Order: sequence, then C-alpha cells, then structure tokens
Amino acid sequence: MVAVYINLPESKTEILPLFFALVFFSGQYDIYSHLLLDCLFCNKKKMEKQAEIELRPEDRGDDYDAIVVGSGYGGSVAACRMSTAGIKVCLLEKGRRWKAEDFPTDIWKIMSAVRYQNQNLGIRFGPEDALFQLHEQNDSLAAVACGLGGGSLINAGVMLPTPIRARRNLKWPKEWERDWDVCESSAAAMLRIQSSSVKFPIAKVMGEIAEAEFEANIESSVKLSVNFDVEEPPSNPPRPEQINSCFACGNCLAGCPYNAKNSTDKNYLISAIQAGCTIRTKCQVQSVIKNPHGIFQPGGISRKRRWRVYINEIDYITSDWVILSAGVLGTTEILFRSQMRGLRLSDTLGSGFSCNGNNLAYVAGSPAPLNGYGLNRKQLSEIPFQDRPGPSISSSHTSSLGFTVQSAILPRAYPYMLFEGITTYTWPTGYKYFFHGIVDRIKRFIGLGLSQSIILNAMGYDESNGKIMLEKDTDKICFHPPQDPLLPRKIMAFQKLTKKLGGILFMSRYRSTAVHLLGGCNASSDSSGGVCNHKGQVFDPKTPATVHAGLYVCDASLIPCSVGINPSLTIATAAEHASRYLVQDILEYKNKISASVAAVDQNQFSVAGKNLENDNESTVLIKETMRGYVGGMPCTVHLKMKMQSENLKSCDKRSWFVGEPHPLLRGKAGGYVVLRAIEKDRLHVIDGEMDLCVVDGRTPYTQYMHYRLLLAAASGSRYILEGKKIMNPFQFALYAWRETTTLYICYI
Repeated sequence: MVAVYINLPESKTEILPLFFALVFFSGQYDIYSHLLLDCLFCNKKKMEKQAEIELRPEDRGDDYDAIVVGSGYGGSVAACRMSTAGIKVCLLEKGRRWKAEDFPTDIWKIMSAVRYQNQNLGIRFGPEDALFQLHEQNDSLAAVACGLGGGSLINAGVMLPTPIRARRNLKWPKEWERDWDVCESSAAAMLRIQSSSVKFPIAKVMGEIAEAEFEANIESSVKLSVNFDVEEPPSNPPRPEQINSCFACGNCLAGCPYNAKNSTDKNYLISAIQAGCTIRTKCQVQSVIKNPHGIFQPGGISRKRRWRVYINEIDYITSDWVILSAGVLGTTEILFRSQMRGLRLSDTLGSGFSCNGNNLAYVAGSPAPLNGYGLNRKQLSEIPFQDRPGPSISSSHTSSLGFTVQSAILPRAYPYMLFEGITTYTWPTGYKYFFHGIVDRIKRFIGLGLSQSIILNAMGYDESNGKIMLEKDTDKICFHPPQDPLLPRKIMAFQKLTKKLGGILFMSRYRSTAVHLLGGCNASSDSSGGVCNHKGQVFDPKTPATVHAGLYVCDASLIPCSVGINPSLTIATAAEHASRYLVQDILEYKNKISASVAAVDQNQFSVAGKNLENDNESTVLIKETMRGYVGGMPCTVHLKMKMQSENLKSCDKRSWFVGEPHPLLRGKAGGYVVLRAIEKDRLHVIDGEMDLCVVDGRTPYTQYMHYRLLLAAASGSRYILEGKKIMNPFQFALYAWRETTTLYICYI
C-alpha cells in the first residue's frame, strides 16, 4: 500500500493517483516521474513551515553545541546559563509563542486552547500545541501547559522556598544541599518574585476561617513571580520593555492578558536570546539517539556530533549536548522512545512519579465576600484595586498534618459548569445542589446577584510511588498516580472550610487532580535508584555510576519526591544547580576539542550530521506499508519517505533523459520494521535512504528502486536492511503493479 502526499504552495497535501496510472500502464517510470517532480519542485514559493522559528538573533545555521528541549522552569534556566557562557544553543519548544493579547478571555477561546486525551477510551481532541493539555487516566487527571514558557504561562506564579521536610527526605540528593540556598536565591532574583502590599478580599476571608478550622494553622506570606511594580532588593536581572504592573484581575490561571506575570519567556529566555540562543517553536521532539555516523571532509578536520535529536521520524538536529526539559510526561516519553531505539537507560525510568499530593475542589454558593471571579476590562475601571480579586493565589495555609490548602480565583474564561456537578461530586448531596450550576448560570444571564465561588487547591506529601509508562500498542504515554495517605484528611479540611463559608462543595471525581507533576527521571546516586545523578546527567546502566556523555535532564522529572507546596521555585533551583555543572562540562569539552584540533590542523573543523529540512523547500512525502515473509517468517515494513527540492541545487537537467536518476527521486526514510524472527519489538529506522529510479548499465532498460535502512532495536542491536524493487520495461499493468510492490531484501 502506497500513498503519496505532496506539499504544494498554498496547498498542504494532495494525492496524485494519475502519476501512478501513467507509470503502471506505460512502464516509463523515469520520464513521467522526472517531468512531474520537475514541475512540482521548480516552484520555490514559501511553504508551510515544519518548525516555526520564533526568536533567532541571527542566521547562524543549524549547527549547535547544545539543544534544549522545553522552555519551562528547567529548560529556560539551562538555555540562559549556557548561552550567557558563550555556548551555541538551540531551544526546541512543542508549543507556540503566546503574547498577552493571545491568551483566552472567554469560554469559546479557552475551549479552543485545550487538548484532551483519555487513554482508557482512546479519545483525544484539540490541537496538539494547545495551551492546556489534559491527560485523563483511570481515576486521575493531569493538567500541563504547552507553549514558550511552559507552565509559567498559566500557573499562579507562587514562589515558595522548598520546605525542610522535603529536603530531609531520604530520596533527596545530598549533593543538592551544597549550594541549594545559593541557587534558590539566583532563581528568585531572575524570576523577580514579589509580594503584594494589599491584602485582597479572598485572603482576608480565608485568613479568618482557616485559623479556626486547621490544626496548628500556619499562614504563609505568598510571594509571586508577578510584577506589582514594587522593587524588592536585591533584584537586578534584565527587565524587558512593556511589562505592566498587576491589575489584580484574577485571570492568572488562563494566562495574564495584561503582561504582568514574570513567566520564563520574560526573564530567562530573554537573557538567552540576547546571548545568542536560537528558539524554534512548534517543534516536537520524538527521540534522542547517539549519532551513529562520522563524516570526513577534505581540507580540514571533520567530526560528528555526539547526539541526534529527532523532531519526526526522518528529520533530526545534531549536537554534542542534549538537555531534556519537556516536563515530567514529555521528558519521560522522549526517553522511553529513545530506549526503544537502543539507548540504554535505568530500569527505574518512569518510576517515582509524584503528583505532589494535589487535590482540587470547587466551593460555590457562598455568601462570603470572596470576589472569586476574574474581571474583564470594563469591570477593572469600576472596581478599586483593593476590592478586586487579586492574583489567582494570594493566601496559603499549612496544617500540622502535613498538607497545604490555597484558595484560587477562577479566571473569567473558565467553563464553570464543569466544576458544578459535571466533573465533581457535591457535598452536601441532593438534587438542588446538583442543579446549582444551571441555576447559577440562569441568574448570571438575567443579571441577578451572584453567589461567590472559589477553587481550593490542596498539596501534600504523597508516597511518590506512581508510575509512568509508554504503551507499545498505542505508542502513547500513560500514568498511574501515587498513593496519597493524606487524602481523607484533605477532604475533611475541604468540608470544614465549605461549612464555614456557607457554600456547596464540589469535590473532584478524580482521586488525583494533579497540576504539579514531579519525578519519573529521579535524581539518585546510581542507576539502581534513579535515571539521573544530581547534576542531571543520564545514567548508562552498564555500570552503576556511568553516564551518557552529553545527555542531561533538567526539569521537574528530576525531583525525587513530593515537596508539599507549589514546586516552581524548587524546579528552577534544581535547574540552576544542574546548569552549573552543565556549563562547566561543556566548556571543558570544547577546550579539549579545540586543543586537539589545533594540534592536528589549523583549519577549523566542520561539524557533520545536519538533517533538518529547509523551511522554504517543497517536499514529497510517501507513506508505504509492505507485508510479506523473510525466511518464512512474517515481516511488516512501515516507511515514511521524503524527497525535497534542495536536491535540485546540484542538479544538471540535461542528465535527466540520458539514464541518470532524477535527484528528486533520492530521499530519506523513516519508520519501523516488525520482524519477530530477529527482535520481538519493533526495529526503528534511524537512518534511511532510498533511490526510486536506479539504472544499471548492464540492464539499461530495467529500473530499480533501492532501499537502505539502518535499524535500531531496543536491545541495542543495529541492523542494515537493503532491498530493491525490479521494474522491467513495457510490462502489462498488472505486472507493473506486482513489481513496484515487491521488495527483495536482505539483512546485515
């Protein structure tokens, strides 16, 4: 089965059956294919880009010392510290760049910015680069962000120091304690954390009732990465232009529409760009493998980069360092996919997953003056600053039992009906409470007075024994949340607070509703206890302490246990710690390489291995599935083949009709092979080449299709598949079909 998709200017994909009809019925494969491809590719109009380049200080090519995957509290720190040290860095981000005016401000916009995935039902809808990514698995729900800035775009910006209890956990790396306070101060300065001088209505109400309802309640002063226009010394990081002061509108959790939040794209990433970092958005990384090839060039010294970062099944970028910071689910998924392609990793990959003891509840129908709804622009002009909702979270209360409860403002854009009986259980029970959402919506529509509502967010110390896995059948990530012994206590606390507020409690239907994911690639002293060491270096399990040179993890997946409070500052601190060793490692390596190059040849060496398509080139994509037998055993080959117009640059048109194959008929291939006789799992193509029209001088009227695939197995073995299709001239159509769909192969 073969399908051909051709990227044409102003047209994304088309299927061209006429091309195959001409080939099969005439046998003149080379002439018709040459004419067709010449017609398609000679038009050099700008195509739809595979990767949107958002921020690029100058045209520096696709040669990088380091590639950072992800731009949250981990990736932005690593990109900043490496770039300012003079290292050539490229940051790849799955999502798009979000400006203040792009964030959703009503229910329709926010629904279009959501991607929902239900692993049990196999349901997924919404754009892949949606701002809100919801993952439902059994009785758990995990919410993560996608965009340049990661979770900092849509969180409340709460910045609390890591509790002593977490730092005394037996899983906590002891090496982190050497410079933890220094790194924490550095992160706090870059994120410009501040506190508001105003105590907003919700903070006043929660402060009054929490003292009576919590055992040994401790009210914490909340500092936020939000600009209140009050400088708190010492704080001298670069401050971008046009950043505004907080309007206390309460819409933080949908993205700040007034550009007042100090998300990582406004501090760490700005510094990285100023230092020369290249940022590519809408670029999702699939896997990372060690570069299998070296290329030698005359006139100088050529060497290969150590790593390949695949952005799809065919295209990759090479570098000597790869820093995975794609979030807990993203980083773990990339490493699982890399493991399937032969990268040796610790058996603990995916283990030690924590939801930070997250549980959410919704309190509605309260007569208390909570001011728990976000405001629009018109309302801002009518309500004094001190009477506004404030930032999403402005109060935090910790119980001696080991959990923290924070009240949060609902953004105006959120669909309240989902919280009022649809995705929740009510307490007290009864039909009148179940229909509260409908009644409240009617009151709002006809302009009657509204009751007050807020979100309650509980965090604590779960067992950190959850599990993240990659299902081989569906090729999708799934997870099982950890045990949470404090869950009954948190529910009781929610009920007490609701009773005191005089409202209705809508408790989440999910045992775990997590917005603070941690672990999965835990930091440990050796590979038996985690995936990485305290520096973020990924272990190679051939010996307990051996690491894969140049491969790092630098995000929340390093944190080996729950921290009990908002973990943003903890993640940034761990990233600061890892970045210190990372920069030192890179500079030492570059000095060593420079010295060895100077000793051999004064010419600057070139770097081999670039394979990222030009954004302005047209491409033909061919998807081919072949099923048959090899040595009597069933074999299935799934290929994606790409031919692109950059091959025309060295093309002599006069050679097209004198027997030489058209350059556009040579391309790259990706995909996988299933051959149980060799390996029980899939063999993934990590390097594939094909030539769709080869002529042998000994048989000038017969054409061949040549395939050469380098295959990688999860066991670490590598195989070469070589195959060819033989097309004899002027055959009857049925023979032509048989010959173009029969591949003769051998394995090496």
